[in-house]
Amino acid sequence: MNIAIVVIAFNRPESLKRLLSSISRAEYNNDNVTLVISIDYQDSEPHAETLVVAKNFEWMHGEKKIIEHKNNLGLRKHVLSCGCLTETYPAIIMLEDDLFVSKQYYDYAQQMLETYGNSNQISGISLYSHQWNVNVNRPFIPEPSEYDVYLIQFAQSWGQCWNVRMWKEFYKWYQENENNIIEGENIPSFVKNWPKSSWLKYFISYTIKSNKYFVYPYYSLTTNFSDSGTHNKILDASFQVVLQDNRMQYRIPLIDNAIKYDAFFEREDLSQSIGFIKSDLMIDLYGSKRKTNENYILTTKALPFKIIASYGLCLRPHELNIIHNIEGKDIFLYDTAGKVVLKNKRNNNIRILQYDYKNLNFRKLIYLLKDKLISKLYENRI
Repeated sequence: MNIAIVVIAFNRPESLKRLLSSISRAEYNNDNVTLVISIDYQDSEPHAETLVVAKNFEWMHGEKKIIEHKNNLGLRKHVLSCGCLTETYPAIIMLEDDLFVSKQYYDYAQQMLETYGNSNQISGISLYSHQWNVNVNRPFIPEPSEYDVYLIQFAQSWGQCWNVRMWKEFYKWYQENENNIIEGENIPSFVKNWPKSSWLKYFISYTIKSNKYFVYPYYSLTTNFSDSGTHNKILDASFQVVLQDNRMQYRIPLIDNAIKYDAFFEREDLSQSIGFIKSDLMIDLYGSKRKTNENYILTTKALPFKIIASYGLCLRPHELNIIHNIEGKDIFLYDTAGKVVLKNKRNNNIRILQYDYKNLNFRKLIYLLKDKLISKLYENRI
């Protein structure tokens, strides 16, 4: 399947130039590939410079189209309009202008579409691979498997691919549910609090409520510069990741065989490892969920319930401590029917910090806090 490349640009000419440079050096298997550069409008010098970059770029792999919007759409409407280009092209790879792509990003997308393109359980294909749980600002390590991809109920905006089926199903749902899209306890609070300009929180909500997944590679095909723009006031390298730049034949699992995570980056099948059914146990190792109706909770948080088992926080990823029954008092399995009074509240914050960052160097920590404070003050000032 030939896939159109859709680039979303707004007032970042240097970012666009960098992304287009990475796109031009990628491999396209001798396909005739259409490149669409969609530029949102603003009466400004950066907008004019962005147009010049797009027009001067030479695309050697097929047709180049530039969409010059005449009115300012804003990020959400802009992305939605670009997603609807699947009415013209059978599949698209969407890239925002502060990204950088691997040479193999197109080949990866083709392989994923061949396997998952017709699966109703898949809502999209991510080119980016998270190394950070953005819900809680902590490291995320997906458990390795015999395959090269895994599944999460967390949609992606740092390089993603949809075919016409995937986008059509989402967009129909979006139009029907726009007024109550982000309601529900199974949607992370972090996502709910994103601004109205975010399109991604709606796609994440759709993926969760439709019980679908995004396909993720273990090694990323895009990386994110997070240049200053609509949602970022200053340059941020926090989400830079290692690029998979070598051609490979991906080992792709059937959906039932894939490692799966929910929208909170919690391992979905962990309940089976300790003999519980999924609906009876809340998995909350990151401590970001709110209590719902489960009879048991597995978490690092101190809760006023009877502890029926505990585990250490040593192996990585952290769910392996449960799977291999590592002794310790860092992760607790609670029976919510047995309420207790917390006499000495357990505080695992230091233990979790040590686990996440391995070596807390005091001087580096002070330097980092100082830098973050200065950045925050600068962000508020501008």
